[in-house]
Amino acid sequence: MTEPRKPTFMTGLSLLFPITLSVMAALFVAPIAPKIAEQFGPTGLYTPAALGRYIEAIISIPSLCVALFSIPAGALGDRVGRRRLLVWAMAVYVVVGIMPYFLNDLRLILISRIAVGIVEAALMTLSTTLIGDFFKGESRNRWLAAQTGTASTFAILAIFIAGNVGARDWHNVFLLYLIPLVFLALVLAFTWEPEESEHLAQAGRQGKWSDIPWGQMALICAITLFGGVMFYTVQMKLPAALNDLGVTLPGGGYDSARGGLMTSVASIFVPVGTVCFWFLNPRLSLKAMFVLEFGLLAAGFLLMSSLMDPWQFTFAAGLDQIGAGMLLPTLLTWAVARLPFAVRGRGTGIWNGTFALSQFACNNLAIPFIMGFTGAILPTFGVLGWLCLGAAAVALVAPVRMLTREPA
Repeated sequence: MTEPRKPTFMTGLSLLFPITLSVMAALFVAPIAPKIAEQFGPTGLYTPAALGRYIEAIISIPSLCVALFSIPAGALGDRVGRRRLLVWAMAVYVVVGIMPYFLNDLRLILISRIAVGIVEAALMTLSTTLIGDFFKGESRNRWLAAQTGTASTFAILAIFIAGNVGARDWHNVFLLYLIPLVFLALVLAFTWEPEESEHLAQAGRQGKWSDIPWGQMALICAITLFGGVMFYTVQMKLPAALNDLGVTLPGGGYDSARGGLMTSVASIFVPVGTVCFWFLNPRLSLKAMFVLEFGLLAAGFLLMSSLMDPWQFTFAAGLDQIGAGMLLPTLLTWAVARLPFAVRGRGTGIWNGTFALSQFACNNLAIPFIMGFTGAILPTFGVLGWLCLGAAAVALVAPVRMLTREPA
């Protein structure tokens, strides 16, 4: 009988890279949006409003597809093999990702971006599921947490890289979609189909939807939706807040260079939160982690609503992002630990879809709703701070049996 293969450091590292592809989908395109508008605006084919909607959809549609297709991707991975489907998804991602380099029709570009989003749902769900398959205990928690830090760090680099590569011609940015070929080679070299998948296939057994612990997953996803809105608020609304604080050009208008630097500084604190998670998670209960994380989010938002100096505001946002950098891996590791192997793909897809949905909910529902009462983004941060303080209080009094890390 052959000795079972054991995952190595390179196994974990190769499964971290696919998560960065989700960052590429939006942040590689956002910096070149003005150049796309410059090319298509004078043609007269689109009204200014229609052109704006097309460009916004090209940027944001992949995230919506992740929300819609993560669960089907996880279910398909449970059925046909997670590593097998991940390899195919990465190969297709390169093909559909590079397509806009050859296109000059916004409708065709949008179709290619929809395809990117569908494949991205598989990449995010299956890479996370495979980390849960290969690693156990605290080792699993560290690799899952590293996904958050890796994606956040790559996000900072993505904006810088895309802005420079697309400076001459926006088409060039889409050549960057060749980079995942390197990630694909690592996955092929250092991963394999988990033995449990092979045993289930040989026995002709498939996991059932009823095997998912629905009560626990509902609680995890509710907290994930709330926490995701808090995370994306800083990611998406910081430029508007900095503009209100006077980060503007001498002649008027938002100073994107200075504001971009401040946004990047705040974002650096997300991986700092990941490191804090690595250190604190083995030492604190789940209840204590939530109280600390929502407490940090509350402190950050409340300070952001009251500080008028842009740099002081930026570091308050960094404090908030430390809380977010701890909260997201806490939720992900909690979800994965509760899932039996046979339905881990489906359960991970549910979590990923919920987290992706929080981005849509933040930008289109939660923040516009609150701003309808506050009238501006800075007092809106104050409202979010009090909500997070309430969440910390709820975590403090919640029964221990509700917040348990015990594996399924």
